[in-house]
Amino acid sequence: MNDPTQEGPEETETINVVPLADLTLVLLIILMVVSPMISQSMIHVATPSVKADKNIETQPEENKKPTEPLIIGITTQGYSLNNTPAESLEQLMDAMKARLEEEPERPVLVTAENTVTVGSVVEVLDLAKQNGAQKVSLLKRSEPGAEAPQEGGTPS
Repeated sequence: MNDPTQEGPEETETINVVPLADLTLVLLIILMVVSPMISQSMIHVATPSVKADKNIETQPEENKKPTEPLIIGITTQGYSLNNTPAESLEQLMDAMKARLEEEPERPVLVTAENTVTVGSVVEVLDLAKQNGAQKVSLLKRSEPGAEAPQEGGTPS
């Protein structure tokens, strides 16, 4: 494709894709190294399972009374366990641990006022798991004037 009418070296306008390919490979390697770390730090949520066989007898489960949960309340004044105030977080965890030793499968519900910081709620959640609570959940307080739950005497 040399044009005999033009003299001198031929100039072509092309895009150099080598730096683009290098950058893409570096980003891919960084993504591959970081992704296992991200997946390990995620919070795992247990989903309920459905039994496929309807013929399984569930009489022992029906006769078993559901356990009353431990409710940890966090307010600006302090902490409480099932509406019993605790002087400190250590005292709260000791009382919770004693009740969980009696019944280890007992669920623990954590509820807090709107003015409480997220950090203190997360601290209580972590300490509850470290002190033996197997089932830890968050409980949302109902708005003032809303109907309170009827079962279990949970605080509103």
